[in-house]
Amino acid sequence: VKRLHIANAKLIGQCMAELRAYLTMGILTDSFVLDNRHDLLNCLRRCNVAVRWRILHRRTSNSVHHGIICATAEKVAPDPKLEGEFAVNDTHVVSLLLLSSQLELQLKDIFQQLLSKKESIWIGCRAKASQMMSDLSKYFKGDQTLARVSRHDGLMKWFESMATEINYLEYEGGDHFTVTGRKIQLCVQALEEVEQYDLVDRDVQVKSFIHEARSLLLQMARAVGINEDICTDIQFISDLSYASESIKSYVGIIHSRITKDPSNVSLLDGFFLKATSSLDMPVERLKQSNSPDLKKATEYYSSQLVSFVRDVLEVVPVSVFAILVQMSDIIERRLLPLPLKVEGDKLIAFAQLGERYKLAMMAHEISIFCDGIHEMENSFVGEVEVNPRKLLEDGLRKEMVQHISELMNSLLQFDFSADSETTASITKHYGAAMRSMTSLASRLEGFQGALCCIEDYTSINSLKIWHSEMSRIINYNVEQEVNKYLLKKVLDSDSKFQSKIIPIPRFPRTDNEPSCINFMGRVLSMLLKVTDAHFTTFSLERSGWFLSDGFEVCGLKTMLTLRKAIGINGLAGLERLLCYRILHELHRFVKFFRTNVSKQAVLLEQLRDELFPEWRTPPNAVSIYASGSKKTEMLMLPMLTCFRRVGQAQLLRRMVRFELRRCARSDAKALQQSVAAINASILSGNDDLKDDPDSMKKICDLATNVGIGDPMDTVFMATDPLEGLPILLLFFVLFYVPKLTYVQDYASLSKVKGSYPIDGWPVIAGISTLLKQFHSSYAKSFLAYIGQFIRISIQTYAERRQGKKDEVSRLAADLKNSIIFVQQFCDLSNLSSTALHEHVPQYLLELCSDLP
Repeated sequence: VKRLHIANAKLIGQCMAELRAYLTMGILTDSFVLDNRHDLLNCLRRCNVAVRWRILHRRTSNSVHHGIICATAEKVAPDPKLEGEFAVNDTHVVSLLLLSSQLELQLKDIFQQLLSKKESIWIGCRAKASQMMSDLSKYFKGDQTLARVSRHDGLMKWFESMATEINYLEYEGGDHFTVTGRKIQLCVQALEEVEQYDLVDRDVQVKSFIHEARSLLLQMARAVGINEDICTDIQFISDLSYASESIKSYVGIIHSRITKDPSNVSLLDGFFLKATSSLDMPVERLKQSNSPDLKKATEYYSSQLVSFVRDVLEVVPVSVFAILVQMSDIIERRLLPLPLKVEGDKLIAFAQLGERYKLAMMAHEISIFCDGIHEMENSFVGEVEVNPRKLLEDGLRKEMVQHISELMNSLLQFDFSADSETTASITKHYGAAMRSMTSLASRLEGFQGALCCIEDYTSINSLKIWHSEMSRIINYNVEQEVNKYLLKKVLDSDSKFQSKIIPIPRFPRTDNEPSCINFMGRVLSMLLKVTDAHFTTFSLERSGWFLSDGFEVCGLKTMLTLRKAIGINGLAGLERLLCYRILHELHRFVKFFRTNVSKQAVLLEQLRDELFPEWRTPPNAVSIYASGSKKTEMLMLPMLTCFRRVGQAQLLRRMVRFELRRCARSDAKALQQSVAAINASILSGNDDLKDDPDSMKKICDLATNVGIGDPMDTVFMATDPLEGLPILLLFFVLFYVPKLTYVQDYASLSKVKGSYPIDGWPVIAGISTLLKQFHSSYAKSFLAYIGQFIRISIQTYAERRQGKKDEVSRLAADLKNSIIFVQQFCDLSNLSSTALHEHVPQYLLELCSDLP
C-alpha cells in the first residue's frame, strides 16, 4: 500500500505539472491539439487514474492503510512532494480534479469545433496545397518574368501530376479515412523525396513552398483522423460516477480555494460537467433495460446533482455579499453625501479618494467572482437545466434575505419594561425606538447603494431584487404575525412567501415582547404603547399623539422615519396587522354584546320606548337618562376598552395611509393616478374586473400601497343586527362625556384625570368604525338619540342656569362636550352637517358655541 501510495503521489505531481503546462493561455490551439492529440488523451488518462485511486482509497476503513494514504505534511505544498511520506492532502486532490476537468472541457470544445469545421479545413488545405503544386509546375516552365530558373520538363510534369493527385483526394469518398490518410502520407513522402533533387535543394523558395505544402497535407491527414469517437473517449476517461458520494466531502475545500483566489470560479464549469457524468451511465443502463422508473430515477438524481452544484456555487454569492456588506459600511458611514453644488475649495474633501479607491477595489473583486459565473454556459443535469447566472442571482437573494432579516430582527427590538408606566419612561423608550429605526434606515440605504454600485459587474437588476425580496420578507413576517388572530394558521409549508431555495429565516421571540412573533409585531406593539390613551392625547388637527407636557410621541415624522426603515411594503404590512387587530376587537365586542348585553335586552327596549320618538322631548328625560346610565354602568368599561383599541388602530391606519399617499404623490404619481382611475371605474360599474377576485385583490393591494381610500369607510365583517346597539351607545356617551374636557391646543376632547384610560378621538373613531359594520340606519338612530339628548340638555341648562353655580358649570361643560363629540363624530364618519342639523337645529348649535 505504501509503495502504491508513493507511486500515486508521484503520478499526481507529474499530472499537475503537465496540466499547468497545457492550460497556459495560448497553448491549446487547433494545430497543437491536432499534433499532440494522443499525448493530451494520455495525460487525461493518467490524471483520472491518479485521482480515482486517491479518492477511493482515502475512504478505506483500515486504520493502518488510512494512516499511510491520508498522511499529512506540516506545510502544504501546491504539488505533492517528498515531505515525510509523500503527503497528499485533499487540497491536492481538489486541484487535480479542477485542473483535469478544465482540460477535459477545453479539449471537448476544441474537438467539437474541429469536427464542425472538419470539411472546411480539408477543402481549404487541399486547395492551397494543389495551388502550390500548380505554381511550382509553372515555375519550372522557365517562362516566368522574374524567374531565374531554366526550364525543367520533368519537374514541371511531376508537380503538375502532384497537383492532380492532391485534387483527387476526396473528403467524402468511398475510401476509409485510414486509406485516405495513407494516400496523404504517400504524397508527403513524395514531396520529401523530390526535395533531394539538386535543382530543388538549391532553391530556397521552392523548398519553402514544398515545406508548406507538406504541412497542409499533414493537417489534412490529422483532420481526416478526427471523428466522434474522440469525444466519446474523453467522456469515458473523465467518468466520475465512482465518486458521486465522495466529492461532497470536498465542497469545503473548493469554497476555501475560491475565497482565497476568486479566479478559480472559472474552473467550476468543467468540474460540474465532469460531475454530471456520474448520472450518464446509470441513465443509459435504465434506458437499455426499458425500466418504468427511468423518469423518477432521473429526476431524483438530477435534483441531487443540482443541489450539489448549488452547494458548490454558494461560496460565490456568500463571498460577494461579504464584500457588499463592507461596501455598504463605507457608503453609509464614511462617504459624505454629495450636494448638487460644491464649492471649488471643498472638492478635495468631497472626493475622498481613499474611500472611493477601496470601493473600486471591492467592485473589481466582485467582478472577478461574477466573471467566472458569466463564462459558464447553461447545461443539462439529467432532465434539469442549470443556469449559473440564475444560481448566482438566487444565491445573492438568499444572502440578502438572511442579512436583512437578521438586521431587522436585531434593530427592531424595543424595551418597554415594567417601569414604562410613567410619561418620562414613554419619552425615553420612544427616543430609543426612533434611534433604532433611524439606524436601520441608514443601514438599509447604504446596502441598497452598494447593490446599485455592483449592478453592472453582476449583470443583475439589483434594484428589482431589492424591492422583490424586501416585499417578500415583510409580507412573510406579516403573515406569520397575523397567525395569532387566525384559527387556521398559515404554516411555512403553506406560505406563498416562503421558499426552499431562498428561505426567510425565523427567529425566536424576544423576552421583552413574548406576545409578538417577529419584528413586525414588535413595531406595531411599540406604536400601540407610545400612543396609549393612559398617557397621550390625539389631535386630529395636528395629526399626532401628544403627552401631557406637549411632547409629540407619534406623528407624521414618526411615520416618515418608519417608512424609511421598513419601506412602503412595511407600512402596508402594518396597516394589514392593524386591520386584523380591529377585526379581532370587533368580534370580541359582538361576542360580548350577545353574551352580556343581550341579558339587558328588556331594559334597552324599555329605555328605547321611553325615548321614542326621538324628535320629541320626554317630560321625564333627565330621570330616564340618570336611571339608564346607572343600570348600564356595568357594561361601560368593556365597551370603552373595545372602542379605545379600535379607534387607536383606526387613527394609526389614517396616519399610515396618509404617509403612503404622500410618498406615492411624489415618487409614483402616474401609478397613483392610474390606480385611482381603475378604482373609480370599478365603483361606477364600468369595469369587468369586479368578476375577477384575483384582479380585484391586486387592485385593492395597489390602492393601499398608494394611499387611496379612507380607512374609516372600511367594513371589516358581516354580522347579524344587534338590537339595542344605538341606545346603548347613547348611554355610553352619557357615561363618559363628563370624564372628558375640551383642550383648545389639540382641538380634541381629553381626559379630565391624567391616569384615566380615555381619549376623545380614539373613542369617537371606535364608535364610528363599529357603526360602519351595520346598516346606515344604526348611525342615523345614534345621531337621533344624541340630538335628542343635546336638545334636552339645552332645555335643562336654560331652566337651571340661575341655580347653583357648580351645577350650572357642569351642565354647560357636559353640553359643550356632547356637541363637540357629535360634531367630531360626523367629521370622522364623513357625515354631512345636515345629518346632525336634522336632529339639532343649527341655530341651537350656534347659541351653544358661546357657553363658558
